[in-house]
Amino acid sequence: MTGRYPITLGIQHDVFQPNTEECLNEKELLLPEVIRHNGYATHLVGKWHLGYARWSCFPCMRGFDTAYGYINGETGYIDHMISGYYDFYQCSYNEKNGLKWKILKEDKGVYSLYLYNKRVRHIVKQHDPNTPLFLYLPMQSVHASYYAPEKYYDCTDTKRCTMQAMLSAAEELLTDVIQYFKDAGMWDNTLLVYHSDNGAPKSSYTSNGPLRGTKSHLWEGGVRTVGFLYSENKELLPHRGYTDCYVHVADWYNTLVAISGGWTAYAKKTGLEMPAKLDSIDQSRHLLFNDTNTCPRTQIMLHIDPVKRVAGYMKNQHKLLIGPQDSSASCDDATFYPLNISSIDFSIIELYNIWADPNEAENIADENPDIVADLRRDVTDYLSHQSPLQCQLPTLDDSYPSDEVPYYLPWDFTRDNLPASAYEYNTVT
Repeated sequence: MTGRYPITLGIQHDVFQPNTEECLNEKELLLPEVIRHNGYATHLVGKWHLGYARWSCFPCMRGFDTAYGYINGETGYIDHMISGYYDFYQCSYNEKNGLKWKILKEDKGVYSLYLYNKRVRHIVKQHDPNTPLFLYLPMQSVHASYYAPEKYYDCTDTKRCTMQAMLSAAEELLTDVIQYFKDAGMWDNTLLVYHSDNGAPKSSYTSNGPLRGTKSHLWEGGVRTVGFLYSENKELLPHRGYTDCYVHVADWYNTLVAISGGWTAYAKKTGLEMPAKLDSIDQSRHLLFNDTNTCPRTQIMLHIDPVKRVAGYMKNQHKLLIGPQDSSASCDDATFYPLNISSIDFSIIELYNIWADPNEAENIADENPDIVADLRRDVTDYLSHQSPLQCQLPTLDDSYPSDEVPYYLPWDFTRDNLPASAYEYNTVT
């Protein structure tokens, strides 16, 4: 969304929790804001999870014309509950009508992927095909909490069966979405971008094999994921094949901006320029046309966590891991953890030739001290330019949800100025 590493924003240790009085920095220019200024209708269906403490944190105030789904992380698939409170909403924003927001109480008890299916069908059916469309669909499957309707099961004797059923449900949703675009005559002019965010978590029924590690690790099983682009239109996507080059999730920011008209179009509309010091690299020429002589990205700063005292960095074929990779350390009473050379445990070093050894079976650090020193210098230099980690995000005692207001509501409201209907909110800004 920002084109920046989480490290750059100082929010890399944990996700936004339900009681966090903070959200993704409102000074950041998000991807849908740029794309909307480039002439696109922008819609979110599914997961937000970037904070909700203020109305200005909401997706409809961050570039989406409409948003539909849930605000937090592990929301239930049927009851749409998290931490004992309801989390399912929709919002819209435009200059004429301002922000409109509503809790969707009537959707309780309905499988979330069915709701996303219905919502996407409505968006596509109502859309003017003469206006470009950006649809962001961060579907719930296959994230916890684990559930799928019975019809998707081929077996029932293990939790692995549930994971398979959840994936089948997600596949059905994507298949239907494609059909809606076809029915609207839009599929032949559509570019589909699909990617995952991290490896599977550690459990008896998930696997990243043969890659080492799981979600929250910096080994390849935690950070190497699948992704692809597809279009029926060979003018949109002339290149067919695969790439051996690195692509970081942050790269979608500049890549999709380029595809939507670029920063020149954005500047003409707003008078503003591209944000400075982005971590995102425009991969559009490489991915769409494969006409770059070299890989656009040769380095990835995977992670730096001063709580776990670990770091991960990739440069060309080599990957340097620093610190105890299995650490489960959590925040103590400190609010901020500085990023400096003492933040990381440099006594533990792993080096891998990731091209020859993607399973990270052979630590070659001892045999390659010069390579270790080179990569370590890059990490140390990066540390010297970063903001402290804000580990203990502030919370508000008198916040929502509560027994009085049992759903997730931005905290701009106090007990004295709740709307007449607490489930709906309209304002012209």
